Amino acid sequence: MNKILILMLSLASFFSIADEAPITPTKSGMYDVGGFKLYLECFENDKPILILEQGFGRSGSDGVWLNNIARLQSDFSICLYDRSGLGKSEKGPVPFTVNDMASRLHTLLEKAEVKPPYYFAGGSYAIYIISAFNNLYSDEVLGAAFIDPSPIGYFHTMGTRWPANFSSDNQELMGYMQFEQSVHDPMFKRVPENVDHMQSYQQLNHAKNFGHKPVIVVRAADKGERYDPPFVPGEIAKKMDELFAGADAQFKSLSTHSKVVYSTSTRHHLHITDPDLVVKSIEQLLDSSAPH
Repeated sequence: MNKILILMLSLASFFSIADEAPITPTKSGMYDVGGFKLYLECFENDKPILILEQGFGRSGSDGVWLNNIARLQSDFSICLYDRSGLGKSEKGPVPFTVNDMASRLHTLLEKAEVKPPYYFAGGSYAIYIISAFNNLYSDEVLGAAFIDPSPIGYFHTMGTRWPANFSSDNQELMGYMQFEQSVHDPMFKRVPENVDHMQSYQQLNHAKNFGHKPVIVVRAADKGERYDPPFVPGEIAKKMDELFAGADAQFKSLSTHSKVVYSTSTRHHLHITDPDLVVKSIEQLLDSSAPH
């Protein structure tokens, strides 16, 4: 009898899964953005448009957002894409800045006939590109949800916090310092995207904020640890810790209509580890009163 019950439960589970057909794009393809092509896919309907941006070195076509997209489709018409040199997209001219990335996205959406205005959401480095897009095309942006974003100034701090001619007998420390100094070299072979981080910082440092648009920032739970490994000297580590300590204030200053919420997860990719909070926060962009 137990075996029969187990078989029945297994069959019920199978048919339940089979009934949940995987979502497929209504539009996908390569679009020329100025001598090279970027890949874009959309899950379209008659709802407001949401553009999903990715973290540094991540491609939209990797499928990681699909479960979230399935849950967001009742509220949004959703598009995501692969940036230059990532996923299915062609590389195009290098190096480039965050303004170039925003401009390419704008051209991509135009060529794919994804018409503004847009809501935006994305994790980590996405805040850089979305902020640049808002600065360049403010009238086309309705609001944004940032998922555990890096503070503006993160890469700049990496490149500027080390004293000139810094030296140490600790080879692990020297390797760490040399990697951080690579932000001065957009063509550094170990990076997935050839971004000029220092010029991009200057562009974002002078960018306009989001005004009165809704901005929701979802942050990972605080681990209670400093950013750097123990071998980094305190005076150097202090600069990155101060940047992260001031992150909430920075994020709240992005808009007069902004808020910061914390996940219970300490993991960086919260759209994977805490999808309930991420989906709820993105949905709240449609409620203009939510961030108060």
